[in-house]
Amino acid sequence: MSVRKAAPARPSDDEADDADLTRMSPSMKSPATLPQLANSEAPDETMTTSGSLTIFEPDAEGDETTGSSDLFLLTAAAQSDRGMRRRNNEDAYLLDEAQSLFVVADGMGGSAGGAVASRIAVDSIEHVFSTGPIETVDHPRRPRRARELVTAIEIANEMIHEQAAKQPEYHGMGTTIVAARFVRRKRRAFIAHVGDSRCYRLRGGQLKLLTTDHTLGAQGISGGFSGYVRRALGVRSRVKVDVVVDRPQSDDLYLLCSDGLNKMVPDEEAKALLESQQSDLDAAARSLVEAANHRGGKDNVTVVLVGVRESKRRSHRMRARLSEDRRSS
Repeated sequence: MSVRKAAPARPSDDEADDADLTRMSPSMKSPATLPQLANSEAPDETMTTSGSLTIFEPDAEGDETTGSSDLFLLTAAAQSDRGMRRRNNEDAYLLDEAQSLFVVADGMGGSAGGAVASRIAVDSIEHVFSTGPIETVDHPRRPRRARELVTAIEIANEMIHEQAAKQPEYHGMGTTIVAARFVRRKRRAFIAHVGDSRCYRLRGGQLKLLTTDHTLGAQGISGGFSGYVRRALGVRSRVKVDVVVDRPQSDDLYLLCSDGLNKMVPDEEAKALLESQQSDLDAAARSLVEAANHRGGKDNVTVVLVGVRESKRRSHRMRARLSEDRRSS
């Protein structure tokens, strides 16, 4: 069973002047307007797939034998809101528990275009996984399941780009994306992302940001351009998709979110809310959204929470093995 959410527009007054909109880097429109980058990396003007990153968290590199049954179980919850300053909600999300697939998309390009772009992204990714198999291009470091996730995102990019070309009112629309795919029989999580939507992991009292924002600020640009995204789905015919490979552990909690959360709620406050409500993910998701709105809610805010717990069968086998070890000692 999957849950898709493209939040409907809600009537209100005009967009507030202090609304925090997701904006595309000038380099994605006119490279000549881009300030000089502070390091040697060139701006993503060609948006080709070459040069995309694959980052392995500790203990996640290398292959792992596929188990005969699930090594862990997942629970998930989501919440999305337009915020206190925006007229419409341009975010969308996907909870596909059957595929162990979770997505957050933050649209941009005007209230109509942004909402369309994020919805196309979510729908397209779900469709690719539901109709499989997914043909991928070999990559020297990316496991097959990571390549399948990247391919689904690249197809979504093409769909958005083609739609924008067909309808002038959608010209320039795009969306950021963060997607997590879990492989329960291999203890792996593949997190793919474009733009500034994020994935965090809460483990052992530590909240760690797993993704890196694709913004000009992350490239060393300060001032008015710093929050502009350098990559987005749909703006170009090709897109770079970065991947993080993680090894989930029991009691891990993954947080996928649009930037409307992390721009309003400090990480320490988010960690405290997650720790206090880790047993009730629905309540935790609501609390995070309420915290963002309480602090001003300058942008749409969407959170997806994915909790990891040991499978009952595996726990039973581990207890049996410990019991046998005690008897033989």
